[in-house]
Amino acid sequence: WVTHFELLIESGLNIHDIERVIESDQASLREGSDEFFNLLEKAGVPLIIISASGLGVDAISYFLKRVGQLRKNIHIISNRYTWDKNGYATDVEKPIIHSMNKDETVLKEFDFYDKIKDRKNVILLGDNPGDTQMVTGFDYDNLLKIGFLNDIKEDKLIKYKEIYDIVIPGDGTMEFINKYLRDISD
Repeated sequence: WVTHFELLIESGLNIHDIERVIESDQASLREGSDEFFNLLEKAGVPLIIISASGLGVDAISYFLKRVGQLRKNIHIISNRYTWDKNGYATDVEKPIIHSMNKDETVLKEFDFYDKIKDRKNVILLGDNPGDTQMVTGFDYDNLLKIGFLNDIKEDKLIKYKEIYDIVIPGDGTMEFINKYLRDISD
């Protein structure tokens, strides 16, 4: 991971490159995401986004802002670059977030941790097998793991069914999750 970030920095990664990618409309939210964000915000539920993305927190927050979903209850845990006055990446802040440390241990480093550490109900959304470990270290009573299986292949489907409680295949919508949230909030 360190080498990955060093290469991005050496190649001249610029914040304006990230902005152009986000503005290109190549990325979009799943159908029903607006309702998902509304339901969580209305109920005062924090949404923790943990991403090992090479483009980091700047790309995620810029994207959420572009689609009108950057809200106060959203906390983004991802890699963060240091930018020079011309917008070039000069360093990446520590700790580096990667697929093997996307869990409670890294969350302890962030200001909002005290707001979530005593919450006992967790809905975990992930799109790869390692994401199920994001709750490692949390003292929860109830956990619902929902997996998005973007690449539907039989062997992957079998694996996802073993590790996730619910599997949403392909470019599935957020409707199941939204219905669940509506049901438990009534």
